[in-house]
Amino acid sequence: MGGRYCAEALVIGAGPAGLGVALGLARSGIDVVVLEGQAGVGSRRRGETIRFDKDMESLLGQGFFEQQVVKRISKRTYFSHTGNCLVNRAISNPNIIINWEHFLNAMAHEAECAGARIWTGATVVDLLEEGGGICGVRAMIGGSAGEELRAKAVFSCGGCDDPASRHLRWDRSKIDLPVVKQLVSGYTGPADRLEYHFHVSGGGLTIGTIFPRARGEAEIILLDAMPTAGSQLTFEEFAAQHPLFGERLAGTDPFYTLETRIPMGGMLSRVSPRAGLVMAGDALGHVQARGGSGIKTSFLIGFGAGELGARAIRSGPWTQEVSDRFERHMASLPHLRSLWRHNFIYSKLRRQIFGRLHTPGDMDRYWPCLKTVLR
Repeated sequence: MGGRYCAEALVIGAGPAGLGVALGLARSGIDVVVLEGQAGVGSRRRGETIRFDKDMESLLGQGFFEQQVVKRISKRTYFSHTGNCLVNRAISNPNIIINWEHFLNAMAHEAECAGARIWTGATVVDLLEEGGGICGVRAMIGGSAGEELRAKAVFSCGGCDDPASRHLRWDRSKIDLPVVKQLVSGYTGPADRLEYHFHVSGGGLTIGTIFPRARGEAEIILLDAMPTAGSQLTFEEFAAQHPLFGERLAGTDPFYTLETRIPMGGMLSRVSPRAGLVMAGDALGHVQARGGSGIKTSFLIGFGAGELGARAIRSGPWTQEVSDRFERHMASLPHLRSLWRHNFIYSKLRRQIFGRLHTPGDMDRYWPCLKTVLR
């Protein structure tokens, strides 16, 4: 097969998982290139809340989190559909509101300092196969025609639109949930808490969240947590049916909108589904459904995949046997094991409880039980 060799490892996507992988590879001495489809790292703003994590800071440098703080919030309030029931929670490890673009670029800087090369405006069109394994990618570099780039291993961390998912023809509908995000100015609601407003209709569940930022800004999100036919609402429709939510948004002015999907339905597959291919982050469902934990989980699992991937690359050709051994080592990583436990206990429990709710009245009746899993 033709194409030029450009690195020992290619990483698709400069999000938290991709940058974690790149950092793990580069610090292990592997020549790595990160291919980011956007014009700049972090230009497509995703989640903008995280919580301090000592393991993540140990990898990114002391004081990393402190440098990224826009605001700290240590309270959450959950409202039932009717608004007649609510529960307040104190957060022992406060949510840190961040600027996504600044945060991602700070992580990218650490990866580049370790030796990783990051190419922006590099859109991966497909994966290259050879001998039953993955040996590189076909990419549009700076708008050029599809260029073949070869490597010893490909680490696909391209989010819900991940090229590896497309190449393997995976059905992602069971894990990807529709979400609409807006950043607004002119917010005058409570600035000391995160708010979650629940909407129940015909077995569907939509969650409207309000995360206040600095200088009168807020991040507003609508997550279709249990999609059904016709369950996806606009911000205007949600506000019309939830007066308190509407009151919070009154007078605000959106300055950024993103319609996307997030994998909240569990993990999709093994980490190395093919010889020479590793997947991490949103691409595989490495998201902990717990406020402010998704970035951390993706990054730390990605870093572990990078370190273990470096060992695999050095061992020789990445065969199916190497993939199987890599998979066993990944399964022992504490952060991946923690995600498995969380998904099994909390996510499954929440789905079972919410699955019993079909009307707003159901939510109020089940509230004493429901509020125990709202953390």
